Amino acid sequence: MSITLKDIIALAKEIPETHFEEAFEKLMEIKKKAEDEKDSGEQSCPCCKSTLIVRNGKARGKQMYLCRNCKKGFAETSTSAIAHSHSSATVWKQVISDTVNGVAIDKTAENLDLHHETVFNMRHKILYCIEQSLISDPIALTGVCETDETYVLESEKGRKFPRNHHRKPRKHGAKASKPGISNEYVCVCTSVTGEDEKVAVAVNRASPDSQEILSVFGERVDENTVILCDGKQSYNVLDNKCTVAVAKRINKVNGFHSFIKEKLEDMRGVATVYLNRYNALFSKIYAADKSAVVEEIFELMISRNNTFNTIAHTQSVNLLEV
Repeated sequence: MSITLKDIIALAKEIPETHFEEAFEKLMEIKKKAEDEKDSGEQSCPCCKSTLIVRNGKARGKQMYLCRNCKKGFAETSTSAIAHSHSSATVWKQVISDTVNGVAIDKTAENLDLHHETVFNMRHKILYCIEQSLISDPIALTGVCETDETYVLESEKGRKFPRNHHRKPRKHGAKASKPGISNEYVCVCTSVTGEDEKVAVAVNRASPDSQEILSVFGERVDENTVILCDGKQSYNVLDNKCTVAVAKRINKVNGFHSFIKEKLEDMRGVATVYLNRYNALFSKIYAADKSAVVEEIFELMISRNNTFNTIAHTQSVNLLEV
C-alpha cells in the first residue's frame, strides 16, 4: 500500500479535536526523528563542495549550515529548483506526483491546503525544469525512429486576449473556425525511437517546412539513424544527416499523438506559450513507470546543479511564440 501526503492530510482532518495534542506531539516526534536521520547523512557545500560543514540554526523552518572552508552559509535546498520555497520537499514531491498523474491544480490545492496560484507556480517550476533538462541534454534519435507531426488547437488560456488577434475568442471545447489545418493549429513535431525515447517539440502554426524540421531533428540524428515518416517532402532535408524512408504504418508515433491529445483534452487545453513545457512532460511520462518518473523529476528538482529558477523565469523565459 502506497501512502501519500494527501492521505496523511485527509486522515488528520478526521482526527477528533480532543486528540489534537496527542496527534501533534506524535507528528513532531516523527518529524524530529526524520530530521536527525537526515542530518546524520553527509552534507556538502554547494559553493566549494567541501564536507567541512556545521549546523548553523534554522531559517523559516529549514536547517541552515555553515561551511568551514569558504565560510558561506547555505540550506539543504540552496541552488536547487526548490530553494527559497516555503513548501517542504515532501509537498513538492506530492505536487510532482499530481502533475505526472494529471491531477487538476484546484484539486491539488484543495488536498494540500494551498492556494491555487501557489500550486500553479509550483507546477510551472516543475515543467520549466523538465524542459530545461531536455534542452541541455537533448534526446538523441538512434536506430529506427518513427517520425511525424500532430496538430493541436492554439490556445490563449489564462491570458488576456490580444488585440487584433487573428481569430475571435472561443469557449473551452470549441473547434477551429476553419476546416483542415490552418493557422489556428500549432504543429508539434514528434518522434519515437525503438528504445522508446520520445521527442515532442512545437515549432510553428500549420505544416512545418524544411528549416523547422531541421531545427527539431537536425542535431538529434546521425548517419546510423533511420527516420520513418509518411513521405512529407520536408523530411528530405535530413537526407544528408541520416536515412529517411517512407513507411505506411507508424503506429508508435501515432500512439504518442493520441496520448498528447488525450492529456490536453483532460486539461481542457494549455496556453500555447507553455505548450513545449507540457510536451517535455508528455515525453517523460508516455509509456513510462509513473512512480519512477516522479522520483526522477524530484531528484532533478532537489539537485544542486544550478537548477534554481524563479517564478519570473517560468513566466517569461523560453516561452513558445508562434
